[in-house]
Amino acid sequence: MSSLYYFGYYTYNSNPNDFKVFPGCNVKISYILNCIKINNLPVNVISLGESYTNKSSKIIKVDELENNYFVATCKGRIFSRLFLILQVLYILFFKVKKSDVVIFYHVFYLLPIFKFAKYLKKFKLIIEVEESYQAAWGNEDEKIKKEIDLLKNADGYIYVNDLLPDVIEKRKSYTVCYGDYSVYLRKNVNCTLKKIRMVYAGLISFNEHSDVVLAINTMQYLSDRYSLSIAGYGSEKDINLMREYIQEKGLSDKVSYAGFFQGQDYDEYLTEFDIGLNPRMLQDQLSNYTFPSKVMSYLTHGLYVVSTPIQCIAASKVANLVSISNDNTAESLSSAVLRVNFDCSHHQIIDELHNNFVKDIGGLIKNASH
Repeated sequence: MSSLYYFGYYTYNSNPNDFKVFPGCNVKISYILNCIKINNLPVNVISLGESYTNKSSKIIKVDELENNYFVATCKGRIFSRLFLILQVLYILFFKVKKSDVVIFYHVFYLLPIFKFAKYLKKFKLIIEVEESYQAAWGNEDEKIKKEIDLLKNADGYIYVNDLLPDVIEKRKSYTVCYGDYSVYLRKNVNCTLKKIRMVYAGLISFNEHSDVVLAINTMQYLSDRYSLSIAGYGSEKDINLMREYIQEKGLSDKVSYAGFFQGQDYDEYLTEFDIGLNPRMLQDQLSNYTFPSKVMSYLTHGLYVVSTPIQCIAASKVANLVSISNDNTAESLSSAVLRVNFDCSHHQIIDELHNNFVKDIGGLIKNASH
């Protein structure tokens, strides 16, 4: 009987070895695991991470279908990384059988190891592709192509957008998942009786071409009926520069910084708003290799979404739920805000995406194991 392994940087249920936490990975992996378990498929999660201290490996039984195995760690950045790689190799060569299925949340430095182990052990490999690291780092096309070539020839894929199958591999079985489709709140916005509250949630990196600056500048073109709350993470320097910029632009009455939220606090925070902004300044060509996770967060929390033009959104099944600007300027983004159709309900589409993904992920795993 075949077993299912899921490798990723995952600390959603527990973090006994004090790994560095990656909130985006936790949310996405947790959702996919829940969908796998809806199919009544048992899964062994190999929780990867480094803490630069001496910690032994640990196993936590989450429920009847899920076990979390936390790798051991050691001191020193270089030794810790090497120790992690050795443990991954040990599991792939001495624990995973030829008949087993391995889901690998794509991590750039580990990709060659999984491809090498698959070549020798012949287990079934499903790669979860959330992004191209070379594209995210803004590297040249040649480096992006090398990463894409290495991603090819797996047995199946979980893609983050609808463009990647054409770029990587569409002959093999695959499914697409933009993010967590679990609807947190269902609500309707009565836009005639209230002010419109908007939110930007994400990275705060202060420069004239950053996403958060575009969000702030957009408020210059909107009336006092609109307010913007910013929630996100960044250096103390960038956050202070952002606050100074808001004052310099005379927008202190319309724009505020709320801090950084995670988990339940983040869920409750988002429900206070009507519109979520996705002012992506990354070149569209580079954005084709990912999907903005905040778009699904906004939608599943009952918000309407306004975004700059990004092909991966335009080509998605949620395109009709997003008001997309004509270009990446603040004036154009403000026009997209004014075009939001508050009569449009998106709950049915999100529910449909969830139901289809549950069916697709179950089929993908079962097909790979045969």
